[in-house]
Amino acid sequence: MKKVRILKGRKYQEKTNVYLDMDGVIADFNNEPNALERFATENGFFRDLKVMNKWAVNQLLAMENVNVFILSASPNKQADKDKMAFLKYHFPKIKRNHIIFCRNGQNKADFMKTKKGVLLDDYGKNCNQWRERGNTSIQVKRPLQEHFHEFMDMQYLDW
Repeated sequence: MKKVRILKGRKYQEKTNVYLDMDGVIADFNNEPNALERFATENGFFRDLKVMNKWAVNQLLAMENVNVFILSASPNKQADKDKMAFLKYHFPKIKRNHIIFCRNGQNKADFMKTKKGVLLDDYGKNCNQWRERGNTSIQVKRPLQEHFHEFMDMQYLDW
C-alpha cells in the first residue's frame, strides 16, 4: 500500500524511485560485436548504440508517481560522456541529477540517491546485490513494458 501524507492541506503520494540500467535495458549493447572491448576504448561507441524500450521509459517518465533515475556502470570517463550523449539525445526529459555513473564491478546499491528504489537491470548480480540491501529489483530479460505487470503486482505503479 502506498503511503499518503497530508502536505499543506493536500494529499501527497510518495513517489516510486525507479533506477534503470542502460546497457541491455535501454541501449542495445548486447547485440554489438566485441561490445565490452569497444566500450572501454572506442570514443562514441555507446553514444551511437540503438535505443531500446523507448516507449516504456517515456511511459515511466510521464507518470506523476515515479522518479526515474539512470544508474549505469562504465569503464571510464569517456564512456560516461558517451552515455550522457546517448541519454540527452534519446531521453532529454531525464533530469541531470537523476543520472548516476559508477565504475564496472562496483555495487550499484552503493550509489542510490534515495532510501528505497526499484532497480531494472539485465545483470543478475546487480539485482541480487540490490535485493540484499532490502530493495526490489527486476531482472530485465524481455521488452521493458512486459515487466510493467510486475510493478503493478508489487503495487508500485498505478495505471
